[in-house]
Amino acid sequence: MVLSIKRREAQECLSSLCCSQEKNTFIQNKYRQLRDIFEAHPELANRENSDGLTPLGYAAHFGKKDAVQVLLDYGADIDAVSHSKITFIPSNTALHAAIAGERNVDVIRLLLVNKAQTNIFDSNGHTCLHTASFHDDNLEIIRLLIEHGADVNSKAEGGETALSVAISQGHHNVAELLRQNRAEQ
Repeated sequence: MVLSIKRREAQECLSSLCCSQEKNTFIQNKYRQLRDIFEAHPELANRENSDGLTPLGYAAHFGKKDAVQVLLDYGADIDAVSHSKITFIPSNTALHAAIAGERNVDVIRLLLVNKAQTNIFDSNGHTCLHTASFHDDNLEIIRLLIEHGADVNSKAEGGETALSVAISQGHHNVAELLRQNRAEQ
């Protein structure tokens, strides 16, 4: 019962942090509250919400670097694949979520520095590089992924590569960057 209440409290706290654009005392108090909850119940750092999303993936999606750091500090599994129950959100890792969401480079870098795996497939059959290739403005993110071991020739189900995604989306800059890194169609 107490754990269930703390879980709900942690989810509400994380939710308010992710939905807020503010950097004030209220937000700082929420970060302290989050740390206090995880200090007492570190297992909550890996407990999915009712939608099947991991706390780390949720925070990463919304580009909340401080929340991502708190979760990592309390043992969040950086490569955990969510079990999304939301039809338009694939089951994925925090790194996928960061790239599909706000695309905060600082959050993505933080995940990569903490050894997030770049070649895990989401439930759509995409690696993080595939996901990044859906956007023409992700050159810095794509460079980071490649620097951290992303396989430029990894194939999704049906043989689709990140390069073929970029080409089909008309993202010539992305396609050129991938080709420069020995990507094949």
